[in-house]
Amino acid sequence: MSDSLYGRYGRQVLGGVILALALLSAVSGYLQIEQRGLAAVGDVGVSLYIAALVVWGFFKEGFDTFRFRVALYFGLAMWGTVDVLGGSESPFSYILLIVGSLLLARAAYKYADKQRKPVYER
Repeated sequence: MSDSLYGRYGRQVLGGVILALALLSAVSGYLQIEQRGLAAVGDVGVSLYIAALVVWGFFKEGFDTFRFRVALYFGLAMWGTVDVLGGSESPFSYILLIVGSLLLARAAYKYADKQRKPVYER
């Protein structure tokens, strides 16, 4: 067992920071909806989805699993989609949309390829 400071408290501190950032995302989402009304629902929904995904990945699933990566790629694609449909399009919005969609397609291809292999090769 490690006696370093990070070994003892690192995961707890990182978990606290992640929870604080997720709470900040929720509070800022509430304030955005109060200020901009229904026009902010898409942005807030995507922000809360990504914040919840990071919390779930840290405490439950882990960041290196296939399900987490697919959910993250979906979040990236949705972020770009919401920006483009909401009228705040920029090159960054298109990059998020295209890269997220390509990563989703790649993950779907890898999953399908893995399912075609015999069980003893998986």
